[in-house]
Amino acid sequence: MTDNPLQPSNTVKINFMFSPHKDMLGHTLANADSEHKAEHSILSAGTEVTFLDTGIIKFEPNTAATQSLVISCAIHGNETAPIEIVNQIINDLLAEEQKCGQRVLFIFGNPWAMNAAERFVDINMNRLFCGHWQTQDLSLKEVKRAAKLEAYVANFFAEEPVTVTERLHYDCHTAIRDSTRTRFAVYPFVAERKLPNSEKDFLAHAQINTLLLQQKPANTFSSFSSIKQNAQSFTLELGKVQPFGSNNLADFNGIDKALRKRIAGETLPSSVQGAVEGFEVCHEIERTSVDWQFFIDDSATNFSAYPEGFMVWQDGDKSYQVENAEEYIVFPNPNVPIGQRAGLMLKKDNNL
Repeated sequence: MTDNPLQPSNTVKINFMFSPHKDMLGHTLANADSEHKAEHSILSAGTEVTFLDTGIIKFEPNTAATQSLVISCAIHGNETAPIEIVNQIINDLLAEEQKCGQRVLFIFGNPWAMNAAERFVDINMNRLFCGHWQTQDLSLKEVKRAAKLEAYVANFFAEEPVTVTERLHYDCHTAIRDSTRTRFAVYPFVAERKLPNSEKDFLAHAQINTLLLQQKPANTFSSFSSIKQNAQSFTLELGKVQPFGSNNLADFNGIDKALRKRIAGETLPSSVQGAVEGFEVCHEIERTSVDWQFFIDDSATNFSAYPEGFMVWQDGDKSYQVENAEEYIVFPNPNVPIGQRAGLMLKKDNNL
């Protein structure tokens, strides 16, 4: 290691904060239950780096930033492709092989689930935000972590300089099920909010051609930053769940390039009209009791289509049948606990 840790060699730049581990991924996996004291350093180009906590690191450029950007992944621990992509971007920033032109907060959300190679350990973290963690067992690690993530994001935005005019949050996931649309984004509901053209351009550049518009507030991580922090936020579904090392990262070139351009502060090319197709939620499916019946086949992919009149679920004298000429299912999961979301029914939205 060099004598001056503030100006390390390229090799050491990647390692100096995570020693003895080679990168943030290795450090996160090894320190899920460890207390972490914030560490601060400055790279040779003047970028300030603060390793805030296990799986949480912040970059501040030495130029006037116009965006505060949160890039999160591993809210579900088995969704490994985004973790691998984000880990490499962090490595390249520390090695100064990736330009840092905007403020960026990187988050690996659920270290325990990452180690277990599971979606979650005790409770689904992506149902704990917007303060919903306060209604849960506060002794659970994932509940405590959700509270900390809210605080880190709130502090990151609160500390931004006056030059910042835009807050962005990309929460990166992969899906349990196959999908007829490989990549899609979920846009949290905020009353009267319209999707900016700049974010259409981002989605198109990331090869995400489908946008799901939520129609009521939710308690996901992207909903928290959108509703509580006034950020343009998205849950990005980027492909299929695979174990670490089994992802074909070439399939994720679009999101990798789009994130890198955002981080560098580069303007993305304008997308063509219709490059992103819109869908809106027309019915949220909830598992209501032990007698609840679900009529979507277990083999159904995300965005499978169903005709008007198709029975989606029934519980006693209550049920839901497709009301539009055609509706589409996403996130079907009949095995959720009673009272939780078991899927969403969508209809096309031609107003993007």
